[in-house]
Amino acid sequence: MSNKVIFQVENHIARIRLNRPNALNALDNDMIADLIDYLIESKKNDEIRVVIIEGNGKAFCAGDDLVDMGTENNPNPTDKLTEYSDGYPAVVLTMKNLEKPIIIKAQKYALGAGFEIALAADFIIASTDTKFGLPFVLRGISAGTYLLQKRIGYHRAARYLFLGEMFGTEEAFNWGLLYKQVELEALDQEVEKLAGHLSMSATRAIGLMKKAMHTSECMAIEEAFQVQTYSTLASFYTEDYAEGKQAFIDKRESNFKGK
Repeated sequence: MSNKVIFQVENHIARIRLNRPNALNALDNDMIADLIDYLIESKKNDEIRVVIIEGNGKAFCAGDDLVDMGTENNPNPTDKLTEYSDGYPAVVLTMKNLEKPIIIKAQKYALGAGFEIALAADFIIASTDTKFGLPFVLRGISAGTYLLQKRIGYHRAARYLFLGEMFGTEEAFNWGLLYKQVELEALDQEVEKLAGHLSMSATRAIGLMKKAMHTSECMAIEEAFQVQTYSTLASFYTEDYAEGKQAFIDKRESNFKGK
């Protein structure tokens, strides 16, 4: 592990913090490897019930380090297809397969790979000064072709991909990308409030719903409801279901364990 990504766990909340503030937290191969390792650790650790991904300094993440992604411990593969597959797309897929809610805390810039990682999360809370974008075309790169289109539609995504433009939190909120947009001084409080709520929720059920949603998003309705039914069945055998049912009978608040 490098010191370019910081990992902390407290009160069932894992915090993964990008730590290259002088480079606006631009990603290199060390950071990508660490992000994947910490997400996998969060998946395996039953005490972790929610994950926050954030960036030290004034920006969340300005994207890939286009000067040189390679490092001493994680050099670039000689095969370009492997290099591009093992880059930030590997982080996005690891996030998708993590059956726990993920919150992005964004400020100033969430661009390129940083914005793709944000789009892969379950919640984005951003300060009102944040700019979003996928400016790959400005460097002659074809990328960013799936998540943004999926979230906001083809023609709107085409504008930002083909022209390399950025947009702000007002547009992002209106398009349904953000959970909340807040002033910078309120950002930490809002993220902690949401993370605290989720950490006390039935996070096993949330994980099952997340998996079912990702699995069924391109299915016909008959197949999608079959996935939903199996997800419901799996939740029936969780400790949280038993607790939720008993709490309803007892007319009290549920004390979920995320199991």
